[in-house]
Amino acid sequence: MNKLICISVLAMVLSACSARNPFIVANTTDLTPASAQHNSAHVGPVLIVAGPLPAKARFELIGEIEIGKVWYGGADKILQELADRARELGADAVIEVKTWHQPSGYSWAAPHGHGQAVKILNPEELHDLSALGKML
Repeated sequence: MNKLICISVLAMVLSACSARNPFIVANTTDLTPASAQHNSAHVGPVLIVAGPLPAKARFELIGEIEIGKVWYGGADKILQELADRARELGADAVIEVKTWHQPSGYSWAAPHGHGQAVKILNPEELHDLSALGKML
C-alpha cells in the first residue's frame, strides 16, 4: 500500500511540471524546441502576434513557449515573458500567441500563455513589423 501511495505522489509531482498544469507551485516556463539549431540571444524588440505572420513572411520555427503563473496577474506580464524568453532564444517574433487564466498553484485565475518563437528570415520585405502586433 505504501508503494502505491509513493508512486501516486511521484506521478502527481512529475505531472505538475507543465506550465498548463493547475497543480504548479512555482512560476513555470517550458520550451519545446523545433530544431537543434541554436540562434544567438539579442536585446532588440520582439514582435508579439496573436495570429500568423503574413503569407509573404519567411521564418524558421525555433520552438513552442509555455508560460504558467501561480498567482494572479494580467496578460501583459505573460506577453512580456514570452518576448523575454524569445529574445533569449534568438527569436524575432512570437506568433499564434494565446493567453488565458486558469486555476494554478495558489490562485483561482492565474495567467498563462503560449506562443511559437520564430526567426524572421526576410524582415526587410515585411516593411513595418510593428503594424502586425506589439513590439516588446
